[in-house]
Amino acid sequence: MKTKARLTMMTCSALLLVLPSCMGSSKYEPTGNPLLDLRNPELLDRDRIVAARLAWEEVEQGIRDRERTRYALKNLAWSGSTERQLRLTVLELLMSDESEAGSEDSRDMARLILPNEKDPEAVRIIANRAVQSRWDDLIPSLVRSFSRTRPEVPDTQRVEYLALRELRPGAAIEEVVFDVFLHPGRGLDNQQELAVLRALDRTRDEAWGLLGRLDPDGSLRQRFIASDALLDDQTNPQSRELVMDLRAARDQLAVIPDTAMEIAWLHNLRHHDDPRNLELNQQWWTQTRSAVSGLDSQQRRDLQLRHLESLRWASINRPAWLSLDREALFAVLNERIAGRAIYKRKSEKGEPARRERLGDWYSTLAWGDLLSILIVDEALQNPVVRDQLFTQRVLDNQDTSTEYGGVLETDPDTGWRAVLYRPRQRDRVSDQRFVASDDMFRFSDRALAHYHFHVDSRNNARYAGPSSTDLVNAANSGRTSVVLTSMSKDELNVDVYFANGAVIDLGRLYNDEQ
Repeated sequence: MKTKARLTMMTCSALLLVLPSCMGSSKYEPTGNPLLDLRNPELLDRDRIVAARLAWEEVEQGIRDRERTRYALKNLAWSGSTERQLRLTVLELLMSDESEAGSEDSRDMARLILPNEKDPEAVRIIANRAVQSRWDDLIPSLVRSFSRTRPEVPDTQRVEYLALRELRPGAAIEEVVFDVFLHPGRGLDNQQELAVLRALDRTRDEAWGLLGRLDPDGSLRQRFIASDALLDDQTNPQSRELVMDLRAARDQLAVIPDTAMEIAWLHNLRHHDDPRNLELNQQWWTQTRSAVSGLDSQQRRDLQLRHLESLRWASINRPAWLSLDREALFAVLNERIAGRAIYKRKSEKGEPARRERLGDWYSTLAWGDLLSILIVDEALQNPVVRDQLFTQRVLDNQDTSTEYGGVLETDPDTGWRAVLYRPRQRDRVSDQRFVASDDMFRFSDRALAHYHFHVDSRNNARYAGPSSTDLVNAANSGRTSVVLTSMSKDELNVDVYFANGAVIDLGRLYNDEQ
């Protein structure tokens, strides 16, 4: 026996470099204690899943402490490093808890998990329990989960949609979502509301963003915000104020914001916390309201917040353009940019070929889009703007921690200016990404467009145009957006793009001083 044991040890030593599992293999084997095995990250995931089920069986049999076991399961459910199948298993076990204390704990946990949960199967597990137990107070969390886009699944087949229909039978899904917009804290007591005030803001924002997706033509939202009957004593004060803002935007400017960021933009226009900006916003609103009042029904069609500064500026500086219908405006713009060299961005993997010519988007561009492109091109031809942009290009090229960007806006002395907003330290992700600062949004209520650079090398021709992330940002912000790509030391390619995905190449800007 001694010889055999010694041989086994020698064999293990000889194979140490090739078979590491030969050394201390017992630590990879279940101990027989389910809770201990569940917590052991060295075990195979399949063994930990078995251990989780065994531990829960013992809880149900009264053998094992429920609270201590739930604590172990919750740690795995919350951890981002937990393997997917193990995490789904522990979530399923937690949601199966029918005890009074366990059920209440699972309910609170579900309310917190859903708004940020990216795994559709985890959402399904939680939604099923919510429906089974009639957890109506999870409706805001389900709406937040539903607000995340999943293009591969039709909205009517999403588990959140089905759960909301079950929890609010007989109500249209849009009505349920608007109710969450008005009452983001329904079901919470006052103390909890104060503790999660920012969560209430996010709930309201994401509910409105979801409504924008469910109601693309805005007809339902217009009906909702017009109804005083929907406003009750429990309506959140911030929500009530936003409804008043939305009514003003609809009635005076002929626009309805689609996204949460546009809601914030509208609120800033009417309630800016900086007195000087508030005064300028009020003047801007009066001028814009006057310009909108002169538009016909075709020009008002699909009018958005991003179009309004172009409209206001044109009413003062190019009033003849406002007399043109969509076809005539297209002709003016097409003649203006015809013959300019087009530099298409190289398509990303799995992305269709880029379309960047004006004619490619003829059927997509609204009258307001065409006017905005015209005004952006007008601003970029301003020599002061051109000089500012090439100066900023140099600064961006010298700073390898981030991309630079800013806003195009009117200037009382020079006509136009390009205002640079350097990203804050926390927003400096890489030299190939621009993250707009909070201040850039806060002080660009009256801006014509947002812009950023692609200048991490001298010639970025293959990146001449917005990235997929840039297009997502434009869709979320609702802003007219411009990207300026370095083609050489003295040349920038210009692309303007919108929330609807349209990208129009406006050709090159040249640094005449070089």
